[in-house]
Amino acid sequence: MLKEQRHQILLAQLQKERMLTIAQASLELNVSYMTIWRDLVELENRGLLRRVRGGAVFASPEAPKAPYFPNFDPRNDPNYERKQAIGRYAANHLIEDGDSLILEAGTTATAIVPALHHSNLTLLTNGLVTTYLASRLLPENSVLCSGGILINTGAFIGPQAEAFFAHLRVKKAFLGAAGVTPQDGFTDPIPLYSNLKHAMKANAEQVIMLVDSSKLGVRSLVQVMPLNEVHVLVTDAAADPVIVDELRRCGLDVRLAE
Repeated sequence: MLKEQRHQILLAQLQKERMLTIAQASLELNVSYMTIWRDLVELENRGLLRRVRGGAVFASPEAPKAPYFPNFDPRNDPNYERKQAIGRYAANHLIEDGDSLILEAGTTATAIVPALHHSNLTLLTNGLVTTYLASRLLPENSVLCSGGILINTGAFIGPQAEAFFAHLRVKKAFLGAAGVTPQDGFTDPIPLYSNLKHAMKANAEQVIMLVDSSKLGVRSLVQVMPLNEVHVLVTDAAADPVIVDELRRCGLDVRLAE
């Protein structure tokens, strides 16, 4: 059965019953639990339902919406689907129950949140939208937000945000960048934000960069970090294979999210 057919059946059941369980849908459609789970994640990202533990409920039009920032509106982002694929890959392959995580406020790192299905996570972020989206993870997980100077991307930056991360030790830090090249490493356009990312990575056991394929080969104003300070780069399957090979020859572990 095609994915689109499953989606139509799932949505029809939700419109009729107002809720469904993953276990029952898996049985009725003769597909795996994880297949239904991924279907529900995709439909939730499109605003067509709301996931709950073990299933989903019909999306209420009165449900509160996340704080609005243009960067987080899929209609304004031609790379939205690529970022969603990167987020799903990170959640499914690089995060485990009990992890302590930093999620930087960028759209790609924030794309991890809808795909999280873990327990006992400790999630630290400097993102207002990231925090709002992560609220659905409570109370099974902990969510901490930095505060600081709020900029128009929905991110908190500045000395207060840097101080928040300076003394907290985490298992993994998921960060983004405006560009990456084999020569310059990872770069960003805002020096103040670059300082914050240095504070984020300082006490992380593993640094994972999330950069969609449109940013490979791009150089921005300030170096966030050189390649040798990054453990994993996750990009999408549209990445230029020549640049991917160059990055791998530099010793970087590059993963491609389908």
